[in-house]
Amino acid sequence: MPYMKKCGVAMKILKDFKKEAVRGILNWLYSTKPLERHIVKEKVDLKNEPIKPDRIKVAAVQVQIKLHKTTITYYDHMKRLVEESVKKGAQLIAFPENINLPLIGVIPMAEKLLTENDSPIKPGSNSQIRENFFLLGPYTEKIYKLTFSNLAKKYQVYIMAGSITTPFQNKLYNTAYFFGPEGECLGIQRKLHLTTTEEAFGLAVGDELNVISLPFGKAAFPVCMDATYFETFHLARKKDADMVIIPIANNEEYDFYKAFRGTWHRVQEVRVFGIKSALVGNLRDLVFTGRSAIFAPIDLTPRGDGVIQEAKTYNKEEVVIGELDLNALRRFRERDPLLSDFNQELYDKYLSLVKMYYWER
Repeated sequence: MPYMKKCGVAMKILKDFKKEAVRGILNWLYSTKPLERHIVKEKVDLKNEPIKPDRIKVAAVQVQIKLHKTTITYYDHMKRLVEESVKKGAQLIAFPENINLPLIGVIPMAEKLLTENDSPIKPGSNSQIRENFFLLGPYTEKIYKLTFSNLAKKYQVYIMAGSITTPFQNKLYNTAYFFGPEGECLGIQRKLHLTTTEEAFGLAVGDELNVISLPFGKAAFPVCMDATYFETFHLARKKDADMVIIPIANNEEYDFYKAFRGTWHRVQEVRVFGIKSALVGNLRDLVFTGRSAIFAPIDLTPRGDGVIQEAKTYNKEEVVIGELDLNALRRFRERDPLLSDFNQELYDKYLSLVKMYYWER
């Protein structure tokens, strides 16, 4: 074998060996056993009110991002927020997008590593970011699922557990999970519209908008950027959704008008309840801002502003609670002229042209 070819083979073997070594370390760091033992030991005394078929209290959790050094402190952080929500009567709880990011802290010296140029976890080139997600995704995913599945079961609540970025069939997706009071996964939703950053490092888009049936109504839970486009909510309404839950993680300094785009407007367009949960705070040079909120059609809100409840801050942890009257929403939609004022003939004429335009770009 020629010398250069031998060198190439040797380098590949070394690289593969390093990857296997890293996976071995990550498998140990993110082992589920310590967390499983912790979950078994704890007791929950809170009891939730029985769910009514026409009225439900919901919580839009605004989570302050911080690195957790153990999977147990991550779980305890999420548990505290669930417990606070349940104490306030919430039976459906929504968490933000990218809720697995705090689990990076389980890696020793993660905060320091995030600032080093040659760090394996520091965001760098797009290919490096992609590789990092492929590497870390499966380990943070199992802790995320264990956390929210058990919290839903322990507190007998429905939890839209926010979203995580993790590989599936050799592609990276930003995926939200929804858990029921038996700890079961009721459905998943892959992000349908990407930010330019996500596009740059090769995130794949979902190809279906899912609507799940719950005892009190039907819910869709698309992710963040999906609320920017009216089509998402129209599709949800066409599939009989009563509420659309949006987990967000806006990676930008707060601007009222930028933040105002999306969920509130979509709620007014299609007459559903909207629940928005935000990831906020700073993680080194990453800044996340947003205001968790619960929205409704203007006519169904006490102040006539389309807001049932909204966070007071855009950068601090809060739990926003509101009550949804599903019967009132359905009665309102029956008599609302806006919903019958569609010009279907016009849409059929032009939507095919819109489709062609985007396909040919």
